[in-house]
Amino acid sequence: MNQHETWKTMSMKSQKYSIFTISDSTYFRFTEVFLKSLFSKLNTDKIEKVFICDLGHTDEEKKFITSFDRVQLIQPIKKIDVSKNLWDTNWLNKVGSKTENLLKLLNSRVEPIVMIDVDSMFIKDFYDLLDFNYDIQVTHRPFHEFKYIASFFSVNNKAGKRFIESWIENIKTIPKKPKETRAMCQTIKEFELTNPDFKIGKLPVEQIHFYDKEKFVETNDTRIAHFKTWKHKYELGTKEDFEHRTYPRGYQERLKEYIDVQFHDNK
Repeated sequence: MNQHETWKTMSMKSQKYSIFTISDSTYFRFTEVFLKSLFSKLNTDKIEKVFICDLGHTDEEKKFITSFDRVQLIQPIKKIDVSKNLWDTNWLNKVGSKTENLLKLLNSRVEPIVMIDVDSMFIKDFYDLLDFNYDIQVTHRPFHEFKYIASFFSVNNKAGKRFIESWIENIKTIPKKPKETRAMCQTIKEFELTNPDFKIGKLPVEQIHFYDKEKFVETNDTRIAHFKTWKHKYELGTKEDFEHRTYPRGYQERLKEYIDVQFHDNK
């Protein structure tokens, strides 16, 4: 049995998957919410491992992260300095490193791996949306200039590795920011044209990884809230940055389950 067959057999038989994300100290508030909500809302019997690529945490932060069952800190391919500002060189390098570190992980694992941005909060389980008959599943937003966003991405079998390799190469050729999502959209177009047997599943952004306001969550059956930056106003890693991404979206009440929050008037 070759590696592709091993992946397919194990994933379909065990129906388990792993989660991958990257984090550092500037995103630790988000990492805390990510992990606490994950173990509160997801069926962990279906999860093999939660891999967090450590791009720079304190010893105390590492102790917190590894206190959760099945969570494993992994070392990045390369060291990147801490970023304090959105779109600076270090921030862009960190975003770009997600795919490289995902590829490294794929080479050592056999189960499907779901890559999720760490600035997220799990609202309910998304396992029912995973379909291992697809090679990959991507977050789809047809209303946007870039019809896909790289914030939630599932590699369901070893065939998906070819997509990641092409995605990494395309990132190198993209001159405009954000490179990661642009390159993924380009890779999807290329695979649709040249790899007709490659199966790409499209998950609606409002259901799988929603970055708009909390008041739409129930209507959309949203599984994960994404605290994507709208307008960057504050230094990364500050309390103000965290609040600016979460409070105006209306998530104070849900966040209270995981961290101490203060209510602001966001009218």
